[in-house]
Amino acid sequence: MLKKLIWNDVKQNKLMSTATVFFMAISAALLTLTVLLSGNLLGAINTLMDSAGVPDFIQMHTGAVEEAEFTRFAESCAEVQDWQICRFLNLDNSNVALDGQSLIDSTQDNGLCVQGERFDFLLGMDGACPQILPGEVYVPICYRDRYGLAAGSTMTIGGQTLTVAGFIRDAQMNSMMASSKRFLVSAADYALLRGQGEEEYLIEFLLRDGADMNIFQTAYTASSLPANGPTITRPLVRMMNALSDGTMIFVIFLMSIIVLLISMLCIHFILSLQMERDRKEVGMLKALGIGRKEIRRLYFAKYLLFSLCGAFIGLGTAAILQKPLVRQLQELYGTTDQGTWKTLAALLAALLAEGIILLSIRHSLKKTDKLSALSAMFQMQRGDKGYGKYLLIGFVTAACTFLMLVPQNLYNTVSSPKFVTYMGIGSAEIRIDVRQIKDIDSMTAQIATALGQDPQVKEYTTLQTCSYPAALPDGGTVNLTVETGDHSIFPVSFSAGILPTGENEIALSSLNAEELKLSVGDTLDLNVNGKKSGYTVCGIYSDITNGGKTAKIRNRPDTAPVIWSVLYASLEESTDKEQWMAKYRGTGVDVTDVEDYVRDTYAQTLVQLRLASRVAGGIAVLVTAVVLTLFLRLIVERERYAISLRKALGFTSGTIKRIYFTKGLVPAVLGIVAGLTLGHLCGESLCGMVLKSFGADSFRFVINWGQVMAGIPIVILGAAILAVWAGISQIGQIKAYECCRGKE
Repeated sequence: MLKKLIWNDVKQNKLMSTATVFFMAISAALLTLTVLLSGNLLGAINTLMDSAGVPDFIQMHTGAVEEAEFTRFAESCAEVQDWQICRFLNLDNSNVALDGQSLIDSTQDNGLCVQGERFDFLLGMDGACPQILPGEVYVPICYRDRYGLAAGSTMTIGGQTLTVAGFIRDAQMNSMMASSKRFLVSAADYALLRGQGEEEYLIEFLLRDGADMNIFQTAYTASSLPANGPTITRPLVRMMNALSDGTMIFVIFLMSIIVLLISMLCIHFILSLQMERDRKEVGMLKALGIGRKEIRRLYFAKYLLFSLCGAFIGLGTAAILQKPLVRQLQELYGTTDQGTWKTLAALLAALLAEGIILLSIRHSLKKTDKLSALSAMFQMQRGDKGYGKYLLIGFVTAACTFLMLVPQNLYNTVSSPKFVTYMGIGSAEIRIDVRQIKDIDSMTAQIATALGQDPQVKEYTTLQTCSYPAALPDGGTVNLTVETGDHSIFPVSFSAGILPTGENEIALSSLNAEELKLSVGDTLDLNVNGKKSGYTVCGIYSDITNGGKTAKIRNRPDTAPVIWSVLYASLEESTDKEQWMAKYRGTGVDVTDVEDYVRDTYAQTLVQLRLASRVAGGIAVLVTAVVLTLFLRLIVERERYAISLRKALGFTSGTIKRIYFTKGLVPAVLGIVAGLTLGHLCGESLCGMVLKSFGADSFRFVINWGQVMAGIPIVILGAAILAVWAGISQIGQIKAYECCRGKE
């Protein structure tokens, strides 16, 4: 009997039933997609890192090393399980070409290496260590599509040509956010090409299970071992790998929450309309002695069936949508075991979405308990005669505008040259890197002199990076990457305080300040020339490079070796930028347009953000069209008697349509305005909360005002106009004589 009642109700209310299943399906699909993508990303990264044997601690170093020092340290340190030193031959990008395409414009430090002996393996596309022969090279997978490479392509280094035998996944440096890329060659070719670049070292340690990283770092620093370079830890490697695709997953998760809220509201409206239609039937059932629980069960059973249909449709849709979204992920990190736990997680996500909707339905059904048998059977229709019932349109268009705006603003911000202020550098035009050179100080001085005498240079600054031991709150020490120079020329984005101007002032990146438990006004001790020197924290800034753990001071306190130097410059408007850059590249340094630097660093992130913003835009338009069409059709059906009566009084179909069109469009316009406002206020805060965990504090959107004030409103408004018009199209089919039959 229950099945028959449900089936008859579905046949009589096909539009309502279809709409309910649609909302349940899209809610389940987006939440399931979030879980599937998160599982794929984290699973693939963990699998790659475990297979490659990523070290727990990596100290990059430029300069000489003595292996005996590390042997003694490893034997004396209980935390160390294994260690090794990997060589990295940092090449001059101007001398490197892939299939004839020069890497002179590359923002990455490209270099050669051989396979790790015991861990830190570079893996082929099949997940195994490739057997490399002399004359062959394996290229980072992220360069395959960028330069259109394939097996058999060539790599030219100076006058030496190597054949591309395949591609590798480098668990440490897969992400474009990692500033270096390793090319795998044979030991013979490495020795042959050693004169083509500057050799650096990756000093790598595997720690025992349960070892305390802080204790190990303190011991390493206290041993005065080589540390002329950045320090990288396993969690940092995982974070850099996850950031690009993780941003896209955050956008999809945001979509799923918004769509779930819209679905709950729309289903509540559909249920309210259904209960109003069934008012007399409910009254009759109560008069016959059927209890309120049985009546609730009758309605709930139907929506339970709808939720099962929605869950299965959502699961199928998520499975289809994830394929194009995980393509880049699988290329970079490989596939992971598609075990039963992922299927179970996807199923639980779909059930969670449906469960939340069913709980809201159950809450709405409790209203039938307050309706007596007599009032249900004889009560006149109490529909809202004003604009109150049209608030749903305003809410939906506001939510869909928000959904379309936030991902697009995030994409515009990350792709903007102004985003460099969150990377620990100012908004200059040109970046000059002095790295793979024996005498960095001398070359830096020469470039600085040339910039100072160049009439085409508007302003410039020289920043040099060194490493100093810093005291931890618990008494330990850690090597701190410190950038010295005049930071006032191209200031970074500060969340607190100001940039360093005095001799003993230091600014910390937000992640460093958090780890060191310091704030503006506190004192930090640096070990300079073997003595402790106190520095006052004057500011905290955003930085998502080098793991977000950097510091800035005004003047270099000693003659500590420089890890690298970076010069920033802005040019006069009349300058031919490309010609100017070509001239300075002739000096043997890397010269990069800052806009290209940002684009290359976040290339993977931008691809995924662009895809996510398009998906969000498509869903926003689809939901707007479906909800508004459904809503207006239901309103027209609900007020069929009133429309017929107006026609009997002489109103034409066109006049009545204009009335309902205005009623539908006004809240849509107000909703778009509200969505734009919320998108700027709340959307900026939401994105800022996520990016803050990576070191980007005091986040602000870079807004494309033409897109915000015209593009997005026009798209949503266009969808709303078409949907409202489609929703009221049935007014023309209502006859004037229908009102003579009375209200049903």
